[in-house]
Amino acid sequence: MKLFDSLNMDEVRKSWAEKDNTELSFYGGKSPAFTPAVQGQDTGMDPNSGIQHYCALHNVFGAFEFTGWMDECKSISKTGYIGDWSWLNKIRITGPDVIKCMEQSTINGYRKFSVGRGRHIVSVLPNGKIIGDGIAFREAEDQILCTGGTMVAEGRMIQTKDCNVKVEDLTAEIFNYHVQGPVSTAVIEKLTGEDISDLPFITFRDVTIAGKKVRLYRGGMSGEIGYELFGRSSDGSVIWNAVVEVGKEFGLRQLGMRSLMLNHLQAYFPTIWVDFIPAVVPGAEALHRSPVDFGWDHLMDKTRDFPGKSILLEEQANPKTKCVTLEWNSEDCINIFASLFDPDNEPFEQMPLPVNTSDYSAACPQFIPVFNQKHQMIGLASNRGYSCQFKKMLALADLETEYAKEGTEVLVLYGSEGQRQTMIRATVAKTPYKSDNRK
Repeated sequence: MKLFDSLNMDEVRKSWAEKDNTELSFYGGKSPAFTPAVQGQDTGMDPNSGIQHYCALHNVFGAFEFTGWMDECKSISKTGYIGDWSWLNKIRITGPDVIKCMEQSTINGYRKFSVGRGRHIVSVLPNGKIIGDGIAFREAEDQILCTGGTMVAEGRMIQTKDCNVKVEDLTAEIFNYHVQGPVSTAVIEKLTGEDISDLPFITFRDVTIAGKKVRLYRGGMSGEIGYELFGRSSDGSVIWNAVVEVGKEFGLRQLGMRSLMLNHLQAYFPTIWVDFIPAVVPGAEALHRSPVDFGWDHLMDKTRDFPGKSILLEEQANPKTKCVTLEWNSEDCINIFASLFDPDNEPFEQMPLPVNTSDYSAACPQFIPVFNQKHQMIGLASNRGYSCQFKKMLALADLETEYAKEGTEVLVLYGSEGQRQTMIRATVAKTPYKSDNRK
């Protein structure tokens, strides 16, 4: 079946500006729209582009992979890549009470949050559990752009009560590309014709690429030096093409959606819907997490009140659980793949590669029970993935603090309920597993 035969591309492109009108737009309710990146527009429809598979994320179609997941994943630390995060929600908050709005919505402090800076923000319920997280960009004294998961745009994170502000959902109007890795600075400097060595970490400024205005943010989630690009969705295809063309000289790759979450695993960026479920979702309490679990409690502004503050301070003083990286035993993992060739037994469920989220189905459990040596359950693992850089199977795991020390040996129960199951040996490793080279 050819996915695109029934789609009018003019209407798809137009829908980026009409997403809130569900009667008119694909994005707003009828069908996913294409990302503003090259793979979703001009050359994405070209059979010579080499893009064979698309998948939907946050109701947006994007390329599943470009040059194969192994080649793309190796580029993270060897050369670099451009990846598309345009599907992240984006809202702009404008008005004289913008800081008041942010303070009543998040655990963060904003006294040193000057124009031109970015900040990791976290929102919690009164019980201290995370609603969602994201990045806030101070665009002006009275204006902040927030990016993040669905909780940002659905009004769950940002509370505007008694605040003189205006909130706009700009998800469809702004592209967001990550240009990350050892060659990223060289690529950006050749694209812009500027020396960007003076751009500090977690700050941004405007540059020109291919004649288009682009916001250049010095940050990212690869664990390597890198940048994020923001601009008008209508310019998205032009900018993507320009980066890819200049990047060829430096070995830059294009990163497909199949491999997006490997960075979050190796460089330790716990992710909503992957490593935890938003605290506003009932019935999923076992999968709710607090900022203390992830080591995000350093973001707390202890000089003021916010929902959940007293609970988080108590938890900070006496944490019960901690998120760590698990390194799975290689021999045990090989046995999972080898079971495909065992004529006498049913094979185990196979591991999607490179990461669990590479399989957009319910074929494998997302959250995996972890046990101590006495077979007592001590936590849950998530975002299981294979690192081409380290040639190891890894996962994040929220464990009881007694078992969260580096070097502790644990057991992971592999296989869905009702399917063939086995215990896989694992060891608590350093977290983040990959050295942080962002700065």
